[in-house]
Amino acid sequence: MIVSIVIPSFRQPTELDGALLSIAQQSRKDYEIIIVDGGSQDETEAVVKKYSHLPITFKSEPDKGIYDAMNKGIILSKGSYVYFMGCDDRLAAPDVLEKVFDCIDITNNHVIYGDALFSDTGMRYDGEFTHFKLLEKNICHQAIFTRKDVFARLGNFDTRYVIYADWEFNMRWFNTSWLKRRYVGIIVSHFNATGFSSSHDDKVFFAEQQSLIKKYFPKIVQYLIKNRSKRLHQRTINFLTFNRIEIIKKLMKI
Repeated sequence: MIVSIVIPSFRQPTELDGALLSIAQQSRKDYEIIIVDGGSQDETEAVVKKYSHLPITFKSEPDKGIYDAMNKGIILSKGSYVYFMGCDDRLAAPDVLEKVFDCIDITNNHVIYGDALFSDTGMRYDGEFTHFKLLEKNICHQAIFTRKDVFARLGNFDTRYVIYADWEFNMRWFNTSWLKRRYVGIIVSHFNATGFSSSHDDKVFFAEQQSLIKKYFPKIVQYLIKNRSKRLHQRTINFLTFNRIEIIKKLMKI
């Protein structure tokens, strides 16, 4: 079994070097690396050549953004599972893939996900997700391994979502009855939380969060959110009190 590690890149040769080094140090070598570059005119290709001893596919051409690049990576991938990381992300330890492979070998779940650490603060972004937790915040895609046939059945990332295409996709598979998922309490990656999503206007966050909520959650949840806070563009929505959770559970029958 092989895992396809997809890395979208654009003008980040130094950061890409660090990401590739963290992969090269893995004890398990059952992987392929797919770098989908947006047409960088810098040292990116030289960095890729530095790691020519690794199984790397390098594709460089203009794209329509990070999720378009990730979709291209899915198409190019040959592995049983697909994992996405940014140029400025790092696999947390040399045995990360080994631990994940052990879980996959035992369960063969469609999705395996774990934890990630913020690179700047060291805070652990962790824990098993529920429908309610997923409504509150996203699962870190740098901690998710997805079986490739999931994309074949559910589709790839919806590039209409400029910022939250990964969150929308996570909601899509999380709400699929046939899909088997498993949380593993291991730190998969160190990730940079100051990337694309943090550099865009809150109005965009607000518009896309509303769209996701309307698409995936019942009207009762939308009502409770609306009456709890008007600041829906904030990444954390603090409306899930105990009593409201119990009410929502009964109404949603989740």
